Formats: sequence, structure tokens, C-alpha cells
Amino acid sequence: MSNNPFEQVPQPGQQGQPGLFGQPGQQGQPGLFGQPGEPSLFARPAQPTQADPFAAPAPSVQVDPFAQPGAEPVATGRPGRGRTVALVGGILAIVAVGAGGALAFQQVGGGGAQPESALPATTIAFAKIDLDPSAGQKIDGIRFIRKFPDTRDEVKEDSDLRKVIVTRLQAEGQLKGVDYAKDVEPWLGQRIGVGLVPGAKADDEPTVVVALAVTDADEARASLPTIAKDNAAECQLVEEFALCTDGTGKAAGVAAAAAKGTLADSANFRQDMADLGEDGVVAAWFDAEQVAKATRSLDVSGMIPGFTGGPATSQTGRVALALRFDGPHLELAGHTNGASVRFAGSKEGTGLADLPDTTLAAISVANAGEQLKAGWPAMEKAITESMGKQEFKGGVAELESELGIAVPDDLYAALGSQFSLVFGGMGEDHSELRVAAVTDGDRDVLQKISDAGQGLGSGALTLKSDGGTTVVSLSENYADELGTEHGLGDTDRFKDAVKGADSARVAGFVDIAGLLTEFKDEVGADEAKNLAGLSALGFTVTGEGNSADFSLRLTTQ
Repeated sequence: MSNNPFEQVPQPGQQGQPGLFGQPGQQGQPGLFGQPGEPSLFARPAQPTQADPFAAPAPSVQVDPFAQPGAEPVATGRPGRGRTVALVGGILAIVAVGAGGALAFQQVGGGGAQPESALPATTIAFAKIDLDPSAGQKIDGIRFIRKFPDTRDEVKEDSDLRKVIVTRLQAEGQLKGVDYAKDVEPWLGQRIGVGLVPGAKADDEPTVVVALAVTDADEARASLPTIAKDNAAECQLVEEFALCTDGTGKAAGVAAAAAKGTLADSANFRQDMADLGEDGVVAAWFDAEQVAKATRSLDVSGMIPGFTGGPATSQTGRVALALRFDGPHLELAGHTNGASVRFAGSKEGTGLADLPDTTLAAISVANAGEQLKAGWPAMEKAITESMGKQEFKGGVAELESELGIAVPDDLYAALGSQFSLVFGGMGEDHSELRVAAVTDGDRDVLQKISDAGQGLGSGALTLKSDGGTTVVSLSENYADELGTEHGLGDTDRFKDAVKGADSARVAGFVDIAGLLTEFKDEVGADEAKNLAGLSALGFTVTGEGNSADFSLRLTTQ
């Protein structure tokens, strides 16, 4: 094999091809994903001039602890945590531009190779996007986008979404000097994938790999060097894709690993995607435990809220995601397998549909008390590791003293088997906070909490019971309404947004149009204009044991 990492991997019966990145790179200019005046996310520290600055040294092959049978490890360097994290952020931003700003689309069963067929079987996180789906999906998607004034003039029903993305990036100061018609359109296909591949050793930083569909290899060889010469990156042609990584010495290893086994051949990946069902317009997959292991060396604590990446990280399970159009509505669907947190309790249905039809926002949980009980040990462990054992015990003792209850047992009892938090607006003159908890939990415990709340000066709490249901509210009028009024589940906005509420473990609903009306004086004119096409947001979580399905739906008017 040639030392040029941009040379196409020869297939059986094929001779080596000229390198993709045969031109010298330049330093000190904006990068592919960088802003003007900032270093490229693909940038590397200045290095001594070599005959071929893009040539990779022979990879040092080591045993990959995460490797699957038949796959090769990827040799990686230690280029610096910040740059790798920034690269991940840049790649995700590009996917976001495609999925959010220009919304790429995909139809299940579409012809041609998929990005997962070009990435190694050792890939632990993956996302893909297709810019040319079936006519129906594409029309629905573009019509959805055009409901928002900010994108209406940018995206037409016959738009080339590849050009839309490139134009958007250039408007942000990136891809300077790139002529879309000459440098990109002749070779770039309609599919883009992003994968995270672990390093050869457990403490190596993972490699972000971008898989770009290539329709004309000769055009790609002619154009990619021009695009990448200011971005110290490398690419490797592998059949119908170009595999691109930051720095040098990685792309060849990724391509070699993919030649031994691909993500598309992985049993876990295939099973998870099959369980998910239709891929939709964008698809993603990741192994939470392996991602946690691979990213512990990265400082992501300030970039991803709630994720420390430290030794205490205990994420488990695999997650498959799909973004789908359902007529005029958009759905993010997901499926998990092998999660350590299991569902508790046997009650199905959350009671969300039984709330008043004036409800503006609500979240309901079935088996809430049992679920808290099942998850309490892990939560206690996490909090103790975060704040210290004595501090945790002191906090529990203080809570017990103030509320007059036993923690956690009385909390389980108060939540019951069906628990909802509900918001109904601010009343006619915006002076009444209409918020409440609705539960079939232990009324005596709820009374203690209500009494303690008033004693602590949190305002007058109203507690009303009807049969087995108790309402605790800041508004007596709203407590009465929740006890007598129903019908949310009969409204069209609820039916469109929330699917399967009667069998869900968790369900939520937000009346976006209603909130815009309720707070019209607080919402800016531009925001109101852009949100005017939306109707509601709904989500559900269903499942048994350690497998689950979830749906998040954004509906339009």
C-alpha cells in the first residue's frame, strides 16, 4: 500500500490510484469547520515540511479492546483533547444544519450504498443523512421547512440540499474559495455519515470519521485536494465513499478496519435498527457504554450538560434513532436495548389524556412510585459520589424534618402508580399560576407535604381528593377544574402529537399554539412569526424490562 493516506484502497483486481490529497497543505487559514480568524477543527500543530505533508506514517497496529471479530484497530495519536471535542462539535453542527436548517431526508429501502457499509464494525456511534429521498418524503419535508419564514426563501421544493448546506456554511465564513458547481456538485453524492471509532488503546481518543458518498471518483480526486488543502485532513476512497478524518495517520487505518468488517455487518447494529423500524429522514445509533468508555479522556463536562465523562459514568445500553415525516408532522423515534435501568410496575397508561382540554403543558408517569424505588439506589450512589456521603445524609435528614415524612419511602407512596404535573396558564388576568400535581398516591403523605409547604411560606396550597385521585395546586380554582374537567385526549392537537398515551410509561404534551396565545405579550414578534406554523409537541415512552421505545412528535397547523 502506498504511504499516501488519500489513495483509494485497491479492490481485488485493481491497481493503486493517485492520492486524493496530492497537494501541499497550507497553514493559518480558516478551516473547513472553523470561523474566520479561528484555527481549523481539523488543524494540527505546525510540523516540519515533508515530501508529502498529507502522507501518513505507517500505523502502529495495536490490540483494540473494543474490536469485534474480524475488525482491525485504528491507530490514533494524542492530538489534544480540545481539538477532538471541537471536531465532534463541528461534525454534529454540520448534521444539524442538514437535519434542522435544510432537513435532509431518507426513504427506507432507497437504492445505493449506505454510510454504515463503509464504516468499521468497531464504530460505537453513528449518524447518517440522505439528501435525496423519495418524492413524497422530500416534498413533505420541504413543505414542513417552508412553514418557517426564516427558511422559506432559502429552501424551495426543487432545492439541491447539498448546495443549501454549502451555501449556509460559506455564509458563516467557512469553505472559502470553494465553488459548489465546480468543486462539489460533480462528485458529492446524496448520503453523508458520521462515525465515532475507538482508538487502538483504551485511553486513546476516539476518531471521528466522516463518510461522504462519492458519485465520481475521478472528480473527487480532482476537487477534494482543493477543498482540504487549508484543512489538515485526510481522506481515503473506499468503494462509493470517501472516509475523512482529522490530522494524518488515521484514515488508512479506518479504511483497513472497514475492509475486515463494517458496521452494517454488526449483529448489534442490525438488531437495533431492525427493532427501531423505518429509518426515516435521518438515522443514528450509539452504544452508550462504549461511548462513555471512549470519551472519558475527553473534557466534555462543559459541552454536554449533565455528562461528566468521568469514572462514575455508568451509561449502558444501545440506542437507535430515526427522524421521520408523518404527513405535515415531524417525529423523532427511538429504541433502546440492554439499558441498565429497567421499567418497574405493571400499570399501563399515564392518565395524560384525561386532563382538561385547556391544558397547556403536562407530563405524566405511570408506576412513578415503583420506578423511583427501583432507581433510588443508583440515584443515591450518583449523588453521594458527587456531593459526598455526609452531605447527602444531611440533606435527606433536613428534608425529612421540614416535610415531616420518611425519605424515600413516603416519596414512593406520594407518587403512587399515576403521577402528573400540569400547567394550565396564568388565568384571565395573568395573576393566577395554574399549576398542579395530580396523583393517586397516599393522601396522608400528600397532606403532610401540603401543610409543610404552607408552613415554609411557599404560598397557600390547595389539596383536593376525588375518589382515589388527589390534586395539589397553588390555585383552588384550578384544583376544582382538574377534578371535574377532562377531554384533552379528544382534541386534534393532542391526537396528532401524542401517540399511544393509553399504553405509555411516560407521556408529555405541550400546546405550542396555546402557549403563544397565552404569552403573546412576552413573545417577540420575530419569534412569534417563526413559531406560528407549529401546533404542539408530544412524547411517549413505552417498554418492558430493559428495552424501550420513545416518540417525540412536533406537529404543525
